[in-house]
Amino acid sequence: MSKAANGEGTKYKLADGKWSAAIHVPLPDGTKHRTYHKFRTRKEADEWLSKMKTEIRAGKPVLCSNQTFGDYVEQWYYKYGSISIRDSTKMNYLGYLRHIQRHRVRNVKLKNLTTDHLQEFIVFLQNAGRLDTGQSLSPKTMHNIINMIHKSLEHAVGRQLIYHNPADYVELPRVVTPGIRVLTETEIGEFVTAMEGDSLQVALIMMLFCALRLGECCALTHDDVRYENGIYSLNVAKSLNRVTNFEAQDGEPKTVLRVQETKTSKGNRQVPLLPEVAEKVLAHIQWQKEQAQKSYGMYETNPYLVSNELGHFLDPGTVRKKLKAVAESIGITNFHPHCLRHTYASQAIKAGVPLLYLSDILGHENTAFTAKVYVSIDLEGRAKAQSAMSELVKKSL
Repeated sequence: MSKAANGEGTKYKLADGKWSAAIHVPLPDGTKHRTYHKFRTRKEADEWLSKMKTEIRAGKPVLCSNQTFGDYVEQWYYKYGSISIRDSTKMNYLGYLRHIQRHRVRNVKLKNLTTDHLQEFIVFLQNAGRLDTGQSLSPKTMHNIINMIHKSLEHAVGRQLIYHNPADYVELPRVVTPGIRVLTETEIGEFVTAMEGDSLQVALIMMLFCALRLGECCALTHDDVRYENGIYSLNVAKSLNRVTNFEAQDGEPKTVLRVQETKTSKGNRQVPLLPEVAEKVLAHIQWQKEQAQKSYGMYETNPYLVSNELGHFLDPGTVRKKLKAVAESIGITNFHPHCLRHTYASQAIKAGVPLLYLSDILGHENTAFTAKVYVSIDLEGRAKAQSAMSELVKKSL
């Protein structure tokens, strides 16, 4: 630990290699409060201490709001947190707020909130957090809840309501990634054959051979099928999702289907079509045009590729149920539409598709995420990588 004179603050290295810095700050009532922060490097800790000392000497005030944490986080959500997020994220945040309001942490004054209070909340979620059954909440959801809380408290620090973010030191259970289900080549062939002649076969093909997410697939229209320089492609820029109807009046549905922009900028992408896939998509478009001619002008002018009888979008839930039913009918177990995307990625890895291009096709933020998820399941590829060491092994053993 590095000690300093009174009022200069302290800093010390943590067991995980990160650094913590602390300093006593004066409060409006004349008392002092020890505030602390966690940093990746010693330099960041030094910079924070320097900034805090400068602000204390300048008499920068801390408002020390008496409002409760529960009131604060709800106020933050409605006034700041919900401004620039997607409707699906808003729906998740509202669920997280319900968890907070079920626990006594909601009654702790914001100025008195500590890491211990938040850690007790996590223990509660781990033991009886589910809203429906009262059983343990998943580690992934606990991480999401704390991420929202951390974001709201960081905003409180920025607004000078508190001096530090007590969510910095919360310990969370480890998230275990479930095993990835991929289809075998035999299952792929049987699935495509089983969907032959079905209007939803195009959905299966685009998810299986273009790696689209279900919501992305259901948001595509005829205008999203592009042709340039002899290459057909899909313009993936939207996603169809069922979200909370925040404007619902009495008697109106609480959820609605809404076409939204993709979750990240990387999600907005052009996915080239193999000639065989393009042929299937174009045949489907031609079939839809024939249906439009029989509709007495009621068909959508720019139909959705995955559509109802009038070219309007279909609920992704309807497509999910259909694909699952067909999969089960041919003996494919543990099926979820996302396994079609996993299947594409795993086959691409085996085929030697460069990670950079595969990451772009999948719409991932970076190649590191693609490698983390899919390279680890390519046993054949790892065996080939090991074979490169065969000469050394023969010489050594």
